[in-house]
Amino acid sequence: MRKLLAVLVVTLAAGILLSAILPFPLKRSPEITGYFGEFRGNSRNINYPEHFHMGLDYSTGSIVGLDLLSPDDSYVNVIYINHPIYGMGIAITLPNVTNVLTNDKGINVIYAHLNEIGDTSSLTGRKLNDLYHQLSSEFGDQYVEVVFDSRELPFKRNEVVAKSGNSGNVAPHLHLEVRDKRMETIINPGLYFDTGQPSSAIEILDLRVGGKVYSFSSGKPTVEMTSSTPIDLHTKVQLRHPVSPRSIELYVENSLIYQIDFMFFDEDEAASVYEIYSSPSNESDYWFNLNSRKSLSVLPVNIWDDIDWTNPRDAKVVVRDHWGNEASKEFRIVMRR
Repeated sequence: MRKLLAVLVVTLAAGILLSAILPFPLKRSPEITGYFGEFRGNSRNINYPEHFHMGLDYSTGSIVGLDLLSPDDSYVNVIYINHPIYGMGIAITLPNVTNVLTNDKGINVIYAHLNEIGDTSSLTGRKLNDLYHQLSSEFGDQYVEVVFDSRELPFKRNEVVAKSGNSGNVAPHLHLEVRDKRMETIINPGLYFDTGQPSSAIEILDLRVGGKVYSFSSGKPTVEMTSSTPIDLHTKVQLRHPVSPRSIELYVENSLIYQIDFMFFDEDEAASVYEIYSSPSNESDYWFNLNSRKSLSVLPVNIWDDIDWTNPRDAKVVVRDHWGNEASKEFRIVMRR
């Protein structure tokens, strides 16, 4: 598995985008409004502190009630009613779709912020919709999570499983997640679904070392630090709105020593957001920690401690977005003891 992951990281970092494996579930052109791994603030529920964004957000054109299709033959795994983040949501298992990380069969797709769960256009949809309304009537605003047997509620490819909405106290949009069959590993949906073809611009703005900010606008800065000095990069991808980058790489003398790559992370890592983001990051502006010492799935390369810092070193950051574009900036590191 480690070999497969290394190949995937290198391929995607090189800007070679995988073709969409699954059909887009909305009958409209895909438009990204929030990307996988972005900084997310705490929710109104104490059990959901600051966290990595666990999926892709797609525009629904401010419309509530768009059909959401099953992208392959599937069955209902879980439904969420009054979830503190999802609002109304559904997880469907696609047993015949390959997990790109492990090559095993079976993934889960989650649709969240729904207006309706189920639909009247199929037998399974009607049964699910009736159950959803029964539970909503019985439990009111309480959080309800129902897990189903794989034989209970099967859907065929392209059947309607839900309707888009704005539940969870958000503007209308579709939150789409991909997880492994056990629901433990959260996978970048961009490895499966179309992310559109927007005009994007990568902005690499500043470097902050030990609290001192260096602007790249004035040329190649020289920074002085020790092995424990925090070093942060201010960068984002500008669409009609900002989203976070797909990956960030730090090179020292042309050797890759540190990489942030939003390809996947485990569910128990979702709250480790401050290992990757630093203050004053928020949901539209991002500062990235370039020398975290923690072992995380989103840090496939982290070898700061292997570098000989006896002499000053030339360094370069490379930032990539989700559509094959990249930008870079150079600086120099003087390591003090």
